Amino acid sequence: MELPSTENNGFKESNLNSANRRRQGVMPTIHTTTLFLIFTKVLTVHAASFHFTKEPKSQDALHGRSAMLRCEVSDAEGVSYSWLQNGDAVNDTERRFREGGNLKFTYVDRVLDAGTFRCLAANNATGGEERSTEASFNIKWLESGGVTLKDPASEQDIESSAPVTFRCNIDGHPRPTCHWYRDGVRLPEKSHQINNKERTLTLPSASPDNNGLYYCCAKNPAGHVCSNVNFTLDIIDKSFPRPVVIPEDLVVMRNEEALLNCLFTAEPPPTQEWYHQDELITNKSRLVMLNNGSLLITQVKPRNTGLYKCVAKGPRGLPVTLEATVNLAEIEEMGPSQTRVFSANSLERVSCRPPRGHPEPDVWWERGGERVPSEGRVYQDGLELVFSPTQGEDSGLYTCVGQNKAGTRRQELTVTVANGSELPEHVVQTGGVLHFALVTRDDAGNYTCLASNSLQGQITAAVQLTVAVYITFNMEPEHTTVYQGHTAILHCQATGDPQPFIQWKKKDKFLEPRKSRFQKMPNGSLVIHDVSVEDTGSYTCIAGNSCNIGHTSAELYVVEKPVHHSLEDDEKAPYKMIQTIGLSVGAAVAYIIIVLGLMFYCKKRRNAKRLKGPEGEEAETEHLNGGTVQTNGQATAEIQEEVALTNMGTTASSSSNKRHSSHDKGHYPRANLTTITTLGKGEFGEVFLAKAKGIMSAGGRGSEDEDEEETVVLVKSLQTRDETLHLEFRREVEMFGKLGHPNLVCLLGMCREAEPHYLILEYAELGDLKQYLKMSKNEEKPKSHHLSTKQKVGVCLQVARGMEHLSNQRFVHKDLATRNCLISAKRQVKVSALGLSKDVYNDEYYHYRQAWIPLRWLPSEAVFEDDYSTKTDVWSFGVLMWEVFSLGELPHAALDHDKVLEELREGRGKLPLPQGCPSRVYKLMTRCWAPSPKDRSCFSDIVSALGELPSESKV
Repeated sequence: MELPSTENNGFKESNLNSANRRRQGVMPTIHTTTLFLIFTKVLTVHAASFHFTKEPKSQDALHGRSAMLRCEVSDAEGVSYSWLQNGDAVNDTERRFREGGNLKFTYVDRVLDAGTFRCLAANNATGGEERSTEASFNIKWLESGGVTLKDPASEQDIESSAPVTFRCNIDGHPRPTCHWYRDGVRLPEKSHQINNKERTLTLPSASPDNNGLYYCCAKNPAGHVCSNVNFTLDIIDKSFPRPVVIPEDLVVMRNEEALLNCLFTAEPPPTQEWYHQDELITNKSRLVMLNNGSLLITQVKPRNTGLYKCVAKGPRGLPVTLEATVNLAEIEEMGPSQTRVFSANSLERVSCRPPRGHPEPDVWWERGGERVPSEGRVYQDGLELVFSPTQGEDSGLYTCVGQNKAGTRRQELTVTVANGSELPEHVVQTGGVLHFALVTRDDAGNYTCLASNSLQGQITAAVQLTVAVYITFNMEPEHTTVYQGHTAILHCQATGDPQPFIQWKKKDKFLEPRKSRFQKMPNGSLVIHDVSVEDTGSYTCIAGNSCNIGHTSAELYVVEKPVHHSLEDDEKAPYKMIQTIGLSVGAAVAYIIIVLGLMFYCKKRRNAKRLKGPEGEEAETEHLNGGTVQTNGQATAEIQEEVALTNMGTTASSSSNKRHSSHDKGHYPRANLTTITTLGKGEFGEVFLAKAKGIMSAGGRGSEDEDEEETVVLVKSLQTRDETLHLEFRREVEMFGKLGHPNLVCLLGMCREAEPHYLILEYAELGDLKQYLKMSKNEEKPKSHHLSTKQKVGVCLQVARGMEHLSNQRFVHKDLATRNCLISAKRQVKVSALGLSKDVYNDEYYHYRQAWIPLRWLPSEAVFEDDYSTKTDVWSFGVLMWEVFSLGELPHAALDHDKVLEELREGRGKLPLPQGCPSRVYKLMTRCWAPSPKDRSCFSDIVSALGELPSESKV
């Protein structure tokens, strides 16, 4: 049945083979029938052979990653597969094995898998075999290596100023790209000799500046690796500074001494400098650079804290910098007392939150004044107090203690362990209510109420009962009279349970025990050292606990100690009186002669100047209040001469009145002040407007007469306890009390008979200049409210005149800005010091080194060195001029405080030209902002420059 098919196939294959033989030069021959049939059968098998549908192809592979070479045939039945690598059979392993006809690699090995692969497909029935095309892997790999010294041959041969070459032994395929690093910083190829082909780094002239840890990193498609062995270059050149003593970080108490040791060596010896917050330090009263290179800070203040740098510079190489920090020791208060109730026989843990502080406080648990051990049934585990398990004897008081150089802080914990004891006989339960017939101390504790039924089971509720004892005073303060300058003691002792806490109050204000003159003793008594008349008043002792609060009061009277004159003194009194009168009369006559002589001399000089000056020379500039002021410099000279004469008189009179008490000078009765409104808060305390009756009368003492005129005044209250601010308050009193000038506010009086003290200053109807400028900027206002350029110059000129007088008297304002100037209805400007830094103008002040400073108005020496001078005020005046011409805009409004600080540190504190500001005025501003104080204008020059500006509005 199959012969015809076989014959046909045989014929076809015979023809093919004949053709093949012809190509080979062999002629076909005739076979017998039997041989023909056998031959045709073999040809039939070849006619049914398979072919490859998928053959392996060359491909990219990553060393260590998986891969697969594919191999499939058209008719896979009865076909087996095998693989050859470089002509050798491939055996199956865990890493490389056949999966069907494919060859699978779990991870490619760049050595074991190199070469060509071929797939073999064989028919198991006939033994026929087909071979695929060859394929191979382009294996990409990257292998780490170390950094080695290529030139010179060894480390001992490295010399200063000689070339040094490193080699990076990272290798891979394709060739990796290499980068070099020193001490973690990448070395740019533009400025270093880097050969990527050889993977080398060459230092043409190696020096100690090049010292450091060198390593390399490389990457290619296989990944990214860094050298596994690095090279440390350490070249010693005696001319380069080398540290011998390294400064250490310090934590000190306020006003304590701090010594930063620093020493370098080199040949020749290097120069050494110290920097604080990147500012060069020069020898000052509290900052002293010693001959051995160390820096001594005699009294550390908050502004002295921060980063210090010791910098050494030699004849060669880069400067070498060592850093250290100085911080004030501090520790915060811990939390309030806690109460915990535990069940008996349970594992309990109580955690203590440590107080923040510098340095980091040590924390531990105590009971009865002894530390809780680190092991046992009750022990300390880190910050936790552990009960394992709780027992009835664990009830009691535990204390978490935090301590560092700044002091010790404590937090108490009361632990009660419920032991499930029965109720006492005098305690009766009625319908779920517990009745105590007569409460005793023993009844204190924790009680648990249990409720249950057959359906829901049992529920409990716990309650703690604390038994307290009312406060009673064992000793009450008595009315006491003491001499001024002596020590007063007001006794007060109270008992109760819990132990009462005692506080003292004077009138309506609690006393601060930390204040130097006031001291509260452990038993509650109050001791007042060096009493003064101001301490007279009612003192209240207040004792309180969780049960109740009690108080008792007493009066303290402070009187002056009587002076007892001896008979001998009385006999000498007439002679001393005659002597005093004679000296006084002689001094007065001499003074009058000197004054008359000076007046005659000055008048003669003025007449001579008038005769020399050409006609029409005296140009006038409009004063904002409608008057005129001469601007050729003559009027200024006259004013200065008059001020000098006035000061001579003031000095003479003040020297004769030195014996008068400062408490009485300028005193104004507090009762005559009527508060109008609060303007805001400053560092001293509240600032408010008030009506002062009769304060403008002779002596400014005020009057009870209802017909006396009331004057609106500015009142600054001293409510702080900070000694530094107390000194600053006294400085303002002295400054405004001694100065008399149309462009400076006048001190009208003081209220010092009680706290808080009041400083009463002159006020102007239109308020502070900044708000006035903002109002004039409002486009909805009528044109009469808008300021012309000429009027703006007039405002600046008035402020400059006031500051000129202030600086001539050797006073420094420290906070000159439009917010601290007042303007009247007649547009007369007066320099004041409202200092509303806590609310109204809070955004214009910056908290820096424990103080609030007007950062945007200060030069660098004031901010970073706390160095204030007249030239500091000149810088601030330049900013004030900018405010006037920008109509109250905030300086550097686009920058936050930190950015302004950075700009100031880098010497870029100048403001841009305000819109509509004349170039001549802006040039004057920039002279005020010179980086060096000595290059800034003085106020006399500023007054002259503003006065010489043309009177037309365009300036």
